[in-house]
Amino acid sequence: MRSISYRMLIGMVILVILLLIIIVLVAGALLMSTGNAPEGEISGVYGIVAAIESALIGIITAAAEWIEYIASLLAG
Repeated sequence: MRSISYRMLIGMVILVILLLIIIVLVAGALLMSTGNAPEGEISGVYGIVAAIESALIGIITAAAEWIEYIASLLAG
């Protein structure tokens, strides 16, 4: 009997995580598309896209700050 290789196991874990993310995004879009979004929130799929865009901007900004910090340590 063959054992599962580590690459296959990692691939399966990544696939499960991606599927869970897709399920959460679709569920969020369906909940927000009812038009009963909280006050100040954007309803529908556009609201989900705006939330993801905002999160990605925060991640990219944090990564840029870390790169700048590491570069200053290396330069200095």
